[in-house]
Formats: sequence, structure tokens, C-alpha cells
Amino acid sequence: MNSIVEITEENQGLYLGPILEIENLSFPSPWSLNGFVQEIKNPISHLRALLRGKTLEGYNCFWMFDREIQLVNIAVHPVARNKGVASTLIKNMIESAAHAQMYSVWLEVRVSNFKARNLYEKIGFQEVGRRRGYYHDTKEDAIVMSLAIAGKRRLSNVSN
Repeated sequence: MNSIVEITEENQGLYLGPILEIENLSFPSPWSLNGFVQEIKNPISHLRALLRGKTLEGYNCFWMFDREIQLVNIAVHPVARNKGVASTLIKNMIESAAHAQMYSVWLEVRVSNFKARNLYEKIGFQEVGRRRGYYHDTKEDAIVMSLAIAGKRRLSNVSN
């Protein structure tokens, strides 16, 4: 059974090890332990993990502020990819946005990350801009995507 857990200062010791493992397997310039600890302490930040049983399969980090959500990080363990983990985390984030009466969700994605872009488009995100040289490690552009929140959304028909 899947569950989504909010990572807090009280439970971070249980989850930050697996999150760092996934982070290091997923990105050329991964966040550090300190980066995640700072996000946990940040009052606008939410770090959530998807557990299948007791196994942490993926996580996302997003900010909620000024009636908007900004997705700042999402990753899935390589063995759990293509199983709906990312879409479940994103749907949970959007449901949180709707519940908190947010107006929109924003994210940046690498131009070369076709798989993520396709997932975001499938969920309803639209490309609204581009940030030139956004990713410091490769100087790759980022595509800016946005999703308007119209009341409480039901996303159960979207899959990975």
C-alpha cells in the first residue's frame, strides 16, 4: 500500500538517508543533506515522500506562498520509475494546492527531460516560458510550466 508522508524535523532521521540516495542517483548536481534540512526548516517548504510499504520510492519538495505552489524538486528511485510514483506525488501536491485555495502550480524542467515534460503535460501543465542557461551544471535551458487550479481537482485518471 502506498502512503505519502510529510518530512519534518521530528521524522527526518527516518527518511533523509533514502531521499539522499535517490537524489544522488537522479541528478548530476544533487542537493546536499544540508539543502534538504534547510527545506524542512523553511516555513513555506513541504518535503514529502511516497512509501510503498516501508520502502521510500520517491519524494518531492515544493513551496506554498502567495497563492502559488512552486515545485522545486522531485525524484523517483530508478527501480520504482514508470510505476506512477511521480504522478502520485504531483497529484498530491495539486490536491494540497486546491485545498489551500492556491491559484496555480509552477515548475521548471530541463529541455532535455522529455519524460518529465510529457508527464507534466499529461497532468495539464502548459509551457509558459523558458529560462536560458537555468541549470548551472550544464547551462541547459529550463522550460517553465504552469497549471491553473480551478477548485478541487480530481486527478485519479492521470497515470505515469
